[in-house]
Amino acid sequence: MPRIRLLKNPDKIIEVPAGTNLMTALIDAGQPVASSCDGEGVCAKCRMQVHEGMENLNRPNELEEFLAERYELKKGVRISCQCEVQGDVTVHATYW
Repeated sequence: MPRIRLLKNPDKIIEVPAGTNLMTALIDAGQPVASSCDGEGVCAKCRMQVHEGMENLNRPNELEEFLAERYELKKGVRISCQCEVQGDVTVHATYW
């Protein structure tokens, strides 16, 4: 099963089935995720830096690419509500 690790709390490991939405997995595990659109892919507040395992997330869809351009997101930053976890990843959000 894929594992999600938090950069600032490496002891917290969240195991999820492949294909699980990153934002949903974090919230279900009790980790707060910023959002004003409830994961509808509008606000981009749930953006996260992917430190390891970018290749273990789905490729950005058109909506995520639009948001990345609109909000001028840096390389390695993904919109968590648009990500499906396929393998191990380590992520960080500035508000954690």
